[in-house]
Amino acid sequence: ALPFLTTASEVTVLTVNPDDATGPMESSMKAWLAAHGVKGTTRVAHTKEIEVGDVLLSSAADLSADLIVMGAYGRSRLRELILGGATHNIMKHMTVPVLMSH
Repeated sequence: ALPFLTTASEVTVLTVNPDDATGPMESSMKAWLAAHGVKGTTRVAHTKEIEVGDVLLSSAADLSADLIVMGAYGRSRLRELILGGATHNIMKHMTVPVLMSH
């Protein structure tokens, strides 16, 4: 994704429902982006009522994003069926191009 990020006019790193270790992770992410010439901002979203995938899509719309870059992490089919998942949700309802890495 780095070639896309270096040419982007704006990069936002969104973390949904982070745990307490997110502060250092955000700093590390900003430093990594800056080391590669990418000026990025971070946002944090907290939700219990809305699926993570829906938060990602809503945030992309709010930011007028033209690309979502995200990791794709799978669960077992049974667990995915019961709990759902952001990867599945994004692939099913994507509104902008998505670059995934697993």
